[in-house]
Formats: sequence, C-alpha cells, structure tokens
Amino acid sequence: MILEQMEKHQNAIENYNIAIEYKPDFAENYLEKGISLLNLGQHAAAKENFRLAVKYNPDIIIGYEIVIKRLKELESFSVAKEYEQKLQMLKKYS
Repeated sequence: MILEQMEKHQNAIENYNIAIEYKPDFAENYLEKGISLLNLGQHAAAKENFRLAVKYNPDIIIGYEIVIKRLKELESFSVAKEYEQKLQMLKKYS
C-alpha cells in the first residue's frame, strides 16, 4: 500500500516535471508537485516548489481563499476541504 502510494507520487512528480517544461510559469504545477514531494518526505524540494508557485502567481494564496469561500457557499464542503489542505501546505512551506 505505501509503496503504491509512493509510486503514484513519484509518477505525479514526473508528470509535473513534463508540464513544467512546457509551461514553466504555471504556478499550479509547482503547487501540485510540491504536495507530492511533501508526501514523499522531500521537504526542502517541496518548499522550493511552493516558493516557485508563489513566485509565478503572487495571488495564489488569496485565490485559494476566495475559491474556498465560494465552495463553502455552494456547500461543496469536501472540495473546499481539499483546497484548504493545499492552502495550509502552501502557507506553511512557502
């Protein structure tokens, strides 16, 4: 189970690396890659990717806060929770 999860995170990282090659200024790729790195225990690399996410989209934190608020208004609580988790990681490590 753990190896399977680790393999998925590693595959995700490889896919984000490809996406970054094609669109190096797209902040979401760095955010998602950072989350996968964090899940693999690679904190320094995750922090660098979160920093790059903020660099390429300085308003990403505010954007996530707005999305979370709207999702809660629409009673999409499970999706809002996913965004809240991403936002917490971004704030903590960027």
